Amino acid sequence: MMKKEITLILTVMAVLMMASCGNKTKGGEAESDSTQVDSLMVADSVASGSKDLWTTEAVEAQIRACFAEVNQMAADDAIDITLLDLKYCSEDFLELKEKLYKKVRESKGQLMFDGDEGYHWVPDIGTPMVIDSVKSELLTGDQAQAEVWLKDKRGKRGYLEMTLYLENGAWKVHNWIDDDVYPFGALFNWMQNFYDDPTCNAEEHEESDLNNYAE
Repeated sequence: MMKKEITLILTVMAVLMMASCGNKTKGGEAESDSTQVDSLMVADSVASGSKDLWTTEAVEAQIRACFAEVNQMAADDAIDITLLDLKYCSEDFLELKEKLYKKVRESKGQLMFDGDEGYHWVPDIGTPMVIDSVKSELLTGDQAQAEVWLKDKRGKRGYLEMTLYLENGAWKVHNWIDDDVYPFGALFNWMQNFYDDPTCNAEEHEESDLNNYAE
């Protein structure tokens, strides 16, 4: 009689353990499904955010924000070009700028590169500036191009053409294009060429200055 009771008890315990394992498995599957759904929701949210930024309105809003900060700095008598670059320029631009100035520093006076001395943020006009007009175009590969006309309170106008990259949830300025201002036609190109071959760049810059003087 005792053996039958023990056998019955063991059988009941085995059934209960199997049921418990089954519940854990179901719960684990439910948790896994929930995690997958959450991941899909996050992915959809990120994609939706990128889609919202992939508009000319978003590009132009970022450009307006850039020059609003320039005006604020000007009002405080401290236009910080380095800070503006850090906040509004692309990762590639900042990486090249850092490598270039490091090379200049390590040359111990043999190389000199002053860049455009802030022209890309304040194009030879007074402050405060207003954006007279801005026109942008979306390109492929999370890139855009914009043309900006600025005007100061005296009515003097300045023109900037720039390319922008969509990075980390914001449009960042990657390059300024102007054949009349920059050797090699653009600021990024000028920096890159100087970094690759300072001697060649110096000759190109000198030739550009002579041509401008002749005109």
